[in-house]
Amino acid sequence: MKRVYLDNNVWDFAYQNNINLLAYFPLHKFSLAISKHGRFEINQMPNKPYTVGLKKYIFSLLGDDVEEVHTFGFKDSRYSDDEQRSSGFGAGAFSSVFENNERRRLNALFGGQGKRKDGLILNKQEADIELGALSVHNYVLTLDKKPGPLKSASGNGGNVIFLNELSSALDPSVLQQAADQIDGKISSI
Repeated sequence: MKRVYLDNNVWDFAYQNNINLLAYFPLHKFSLAISKHGRFEINQMPNKPYTVGLKKYIFSLLGDDVEEVHTFGFKDSRYSDDEQRSSGFGAGAFSSVFENNERRRLNALFGGQGKRKDGLILNKQEADIELGALSVHNYVLTLDKKPGPLKSASGNGGNVIFLNELSSALDPSVLQQAADQIDGKISSI
């Protein structure tokens, strides 16, 4: 089974286009996932008319269809209990040495930039750094092709698929192209 992490911007794309993600990534072949950082991004979305519907869409898929995967780690005294970046025994998955090395590399390049706004949980680029590290052994779908952690992880051999680079027309067909690429039916770009 191939695990595919969704960058937060993929939720927007799927919601705006009324996409059933499981039609492109059936559960018998793919495991759709978000990181704990992805959950923080969802939770810190403002409650505005658009995001209320978006959150409802996301929460309808989380759990049964999209798994929230946490990385194992010990408590970090910089964060409160509900803002811990990793999870403990029985709740977190172990990272490989390669993922940890990529996480360190990306943090050295892009970490420590502070928060975008007061009241947010994550620092700038923090969720993308985590996805970049996870791309070592998993796939990441994103629409974020600007220079940053995901572009850097891809350049370093990470399995990052930029949906907006698969086709000149950004429509739901890019999800089929991504699924075919992950499934090995077409060569990577």
